[in-house]
Amino acid sequence: MAAVNSMERRKFVGKSVDLGWGRVYGGQTMAQGLSACQQLAGSGRTVHQFHCHFLRGGDTQQDIEFDTEQLTNGRSFSAMHVRAIQNELPILVMTASLQTPEEGLTHQQAAIEKVWGRPSELRSVQEHMAPLLSKIPASVRSLYEKQLPIEMRPSTFISPFDASPSSPVGAIWMKATSPLPDETNIQQLLLTYLSDWGMQQPAVSPHNVAMWDPLLQVVSLSHSVHFHRPFWLDKQWLCHTMLSPTSANGRGFTIGEFWTEDGTLVASTSQEVLIRQRQKKG
Repeated sequence: MAAVNSMERRKFVGKSVDLGWGRVYGGQTMAQGLSACQQLAGSGRTVHQFHCHFLRGGDTQQDIEFDTEQLTNGRSFSAMHVRAIQNELPILVMTASLQTPEEGLTHQQAAIEKVWGRPSELRSVQEHMAPLLSKIPASVRSLYEKQLPIEMRPSTFISPFDASPSSPVGAIWMKATSPLPDETNIQQLLLTYLSDWGMQQPAVSPHNVAMWDPLLQVVSLSHSVHFHRPFWLDKQWLCHTMLSPTSANGRGFTIGEFWTEDGTLVASTSQEVLIRQRQKKG
């Protein structure tokens, strides 16, 4: 998923995984880029935030090269730059900042609203999608009919075929189904991978169009994650709550937060996507 291997100094390579969408899943490329940053930085520092731009769709049939550069390396912080490359062209650029752990002032906003429910009370994505399997394209059907390494239970489920307008919000509980290494870096890579899942929906929901409408084009333009506190995705459920405050000029913007069940905010996210409705021919 997020593994990258060192090719030479500051260069890494990762395998592409085909989920059936016709291009590399953005969460995969981000997680692999972040892994390259972590390996370049070495032990002692962890990522506290990254921002990336998607420049081109990734080819699922080709490996991805990651060219890394250490921009700064101070007493407390290191800044990294990564380019993900296929066919000698960048498909993603990322800047990331890593920090040596330290104590400081601490606060957070009010705990997660009860409206999002508890994972024990909710149905899985597979259960929600079961009645729709016959309509789902064969290339991605397996994602929704078998148990995955990550269990997802949406609090706000909207059928990808439903064109009815709804509130620009979303929430989904997530948890790994198998034990993970007890390492912060690994946990961050998994959250990064998952943070791209479902973030486009809130920006589309208020409009009279279905997410999987063949005339709708939705493409990620940029994505960021800020890590606030430790978390353990194999030992606790995390809820990614999402809100799209605006869509304009062909772009939709969504902000999100990852919460534990006890109301601890562990990470914040943001994403901008391109949204276009193609015209019917004829």
